[in-house]
Amino acid sequence: MSPTSGPAAATDDPVARARGLFEFMRSRALQAEANRHLLPEMVEAFTDAGLVRTVVPTQYGGAGLGLIDALGVTIEVARAYGSIGWVGSFWSDHPHWIGFYPQRAQDEVWADGPDARVATSFVPAGKVTPTAGGFVLSGEWSWASGVGFSSWVMLGGMVARDGDAPEHRLFLVPTSEVTVLDTWFSAGLRGSGSDNVVADRVFVPEHRTLPMESVREGRSPGSSVNRDPHFRAPLMTHAGYAMVGPAIGIARGVIDDWSANARAKAHSYTREQVAAAVPMQIQLAESAALVDTAELLVRRCLDRVQAHGELGLEDRVRHRRDISFAARLLTRAVDDLLQTSGASAMRDESPIQRGWRDVRTIALHVMLNFTAAAENYGRHALGLPLNPRDPFF
Repeated sequence: MSPTSGPAAATDDPVARARGLFEFMRSRALQAEANRHLLPEMVEAFTDAGLVRTVVPTQYGGAGLGLIDALGVTIEVARAYGSIGWVGSFWSDHPHWIGFYPQRAQDEVWADGPDARVATSFVPAGKVTPTAGGFVLSGEWSWASGVGFSSWVMLGGMVARDGDAPEHRLFLVPTSEVTVLDTWFSAGLRGSGSDNVVADRVFVPEHRTLPMESVREGRSPGSSVNRDPHFRAPLMTHAGYAMVGPAIGIARGVIDDWSANARAKAHSYTREQVAAAVPMQIQLAESAALVDTAELLVRRCLDRVQAHGELGLEDRVRHRRDISFAARLLTRAVDDLLQTSGASAMRDESPIQRGWRDVRTIALHVMLNFTAAAENYGRHALGLPLNPRDPFF
């Protein structure tokens, strides 16, 4: 699938453009849920609003903005519908990952413009066989959100090394060279089309591979080409923001919908307005504070990344702690809101239960595992070495 051509890079606020999509995306949410995939018109609207190109470098026609801008876009889109927020978060963040690759790979991805949509399946899978000039991939990869509407997909794989541990790499492949399997059946993020991908002896040239070790250390091949700080920051100072960002937006949408429901609803027996009950007012305040706190934690991490300063191990462990803890705050917020919504909130058409399902699903992502993040934060703070079995440090 070739990239969709969107508008010229705009100088206006991309967050405002994302906010302007609310009614359009919300009106199609139930259909996308039933479809288990985004609708083509949702993808076109997201792309035509120039949101894919948010962090695409300016030399390729992108807006050249930072991760904070991508986060803001994601939050606004996810307020309308979690699945477009989830997939859209990757489409606006993955140009950041393309910027880690050698320049030749970047030239290929953005040869037809800055709106190339890129999916991923980061977890190592399949079989990787070295060959002259590159590698051959065979096997099946899962969780490739939005891959059916993407031009490229990054697939994780392990490369054997003599006398050393295997090396985790990302292999950049045109989706025209793989097969997408319709495998997505899920309680949450139902419309995200996070299908499986099959590669059958697909050749990937060396320049379209990315050693994850170089990304972890902030010394990727692309960091000498793209000088913005987010292309040079160690992975653990920003990893997970693109996953928790949609959950922030979804939780904000749940607050909006819960509030509208409380204003419109009367108690079944007393006929008193639900919004007039003091416990409901207190619940709203607490959940809103939890969501605000989650967003502030993530923004603090990204502010630090964008500040051009040195980022050490202390930043890595603290940022991973904060981003994963944000997911905990968000699940608590939506759990409490659902619990006080009444049984009608569990109907399929209710955006409250949909948002609850989506936030709960996102919080299960491995990058948002607070237990692992907390262990390494605690070990570092107490003067102990990090857990050597943690693959992300």
